[in-house]
Amino acid sequence: MNAPTIPDRAPLDPEEVLGRLAAFWANPERGKFSGTIPLRIAGSAWDQQVPDGTQNPYWEIIRQLPLEDRLPWATGPEPVTHLITDGPDGENFRYLADRFALCGTFSWSICSPGDLAWIGEVLGGRGVVEAGAGGGYWAWQMRQAGIDTVAYEPVDPADNKYVRREWTSLLRDGHDAPKRHRDRALFLCWPSYGDPWAAHALACYEGDLLIYAGEGDGGCCADDEFFRLIEAEWEEAGSSAAHVSYWGIHDYLTAYRRQA
Repeated sequence: MNAPTIPDRAPLDPEEVLGRLAAFWANPERGKFSGTIPLRIAGSAWDQQVPDGTQNPYWEIIRQLPLEDRLPWATGPEPVTHLITDGPDGENFRYLADRFALCGTFSWSICSPGDLAWIGEVLGGRGVVEAGAGGGYWAWQMRQAGIDTVAYEPVDPADNKYVRREWTSLLRDGHDAPKRHRDRALFLCWPSYGDPWAAHALACYEGDLLIYAGEGDGGCCADDEFFRLIEAEWEEAGSSAAHVSYWGIHDYLTAYRRQA
């Protein structure tokens, strides 16, 4: 099965991707390295059910992706968007989805039902302000979970090279918008690599609770100043045990409290 032909920046159709995955699981191929049928999150101890009355199409796709089979997982399952095989046609990769198209359509950080429950516990009834919300997938999920969420994104989806669609209503304003919401927790998701906007948003924020989804210092998110600010002014208060990352992506969902 070849990689799908997807027009540049076109959002994925969740039902089409789920249909492709259902066809794979109806006749799964063995992993090249393990020689066994791959595992998936669906039906495993790592499975998480989307609450009734809500929608999370990203998670429904993630739970059906095959899991990396070469090494034991360090902290949890690692879904892959392809399956490495020894097919008779000589193809080494069977693509089930395009990670970049998935991330552009939904979010660069996977949002699981357990993540949303954990965020609710950390907030303790407080609201959230999100800067750099992208397509607003996390904002949409938090709103469905009953979390009062104000989300800002300065760039329209039509002009945003990282975003393929918008999931909820967003306010068009710059990354200094959190300065007006000190009563809310600040949420930042996968700030663009090497870009100073996340550091600017954090420096403007006067509240005491940060929730961050993304890679750490030295990874593919934000810039050095962002992580310097966290080190100097914040202390880790916990992380979501239900968070799932793609294979090879060191992504965490972490809460920070401002140092006294």
